[in-house]
Amino acid sequence: MKEKEENSTKKEIEKRSVNWVLVLFYLYLHILGIAGMYFLFTKAKWITVFYLLFLVTMSSIALTAGVHRLYAHSTFAATSQLKLFIMLAHTLAGVGPIQDYVFWHRMHHLYYGTERDPYNHQKGFFYSHFISNILSTPSDIKEYGRDIDMRDVEADGYVWTQRKFYWILFIVFGLLLPINVPMEYWGESLVNSFLIIGATRLMITTNISWLVNSALLVWGLERGAKYPVDDNSVFFLSKSYWLNYHYQLPWDWKNDEFGTYERGFNTFIIKMWRELGLINEMKTTTSNEVRDALCKVAMSEMTLEEAKDELKRNAEAAAYKEKLMFHH
Repeated sequence: MKEKEENSTKKEIEKRSVNWVLVLFYLYLHILGIAGMYFLFTKAKWITVFYLLFLVTMSSIALTAGVHRLYAHSTFAATSQLKLFIMLAHTLAGVGPIQDYVFWHRMHHLYYGTERDPYNHQKGFFYSHFISNILSTPSDIKEYGRDIDMRDVEADGYVWTQRKFYWILFIVFGLLLPINVPMEYWGESLVNSFLIIGATRLMITTNISWLVNSALLVWGLERGAKYPVDDNSVFFLSKSYWLNYHYQLPWDWKNDEFGTYERGFNTFIIKMWRELGLINEMKTTTSNEVRDALCKVAMSEMTLEEAKDELKRNAEAAAYKEKLMFHH
């Protein structure tokens, strides 16, 4: 019976054929984006360079600290003003609606490491980072996503607005306005603006969005690997087990997307939001609580899933208590 179910699963997965429209789109985007990088270093004005960095930074914050930690994993609660910023900055990134990203990312966590995982790390970095993003939607998508609870995201007004008017918002706010600004305010050429602020920017933000799903294969350590690492990657990559931890407790706000814990640029941004009063109910746990949970599992008092559920309930209670104390 089990073998029959596995064969059925593989059969459904095989129906995810290559979407050649997406292949052509990403091919042209990367060709134009690479050309834009050449123009960036040889012909663009310095203010255009800083403008590109600003736009990419805003988009990156929305993709990681915003959509990934806030919407996909509910690691904290945010004010309406911050949600508006995240929605607009995410639209600027040009990677599709927030709701779609959250759906597929939650699918990734639910079916992690199985044939149902849309970004299956078992198939290597190239599949996880690129191939998985050019495949068609599974033929049994309704059954495929039946266990994904999207009620919190679907009830969010900003997410609904973005999804309803995505292409209008993207074309105007995410494409035409950013490209027009350099030409209008500091006399940048149309070619430079289109290639750099259009193609190169979207190429970078697209890959940042993909990296959130494939980051474990870059910054993560394989099971049994030595830590700290003893190869040359230590000089340019912060390899650790924290990304493995993220797949066990994805609701911990301190876990960075790219290999660190309670450090990194995006975590710093979240801390800033907290100081500005833009977020609350920040869920996390401690080493002692994790150790106690693992002890209960080792003593057969509960399963690993039950232990993780208990950790989450305790984290939610502590986060809400902290919120009440802050308001008091």
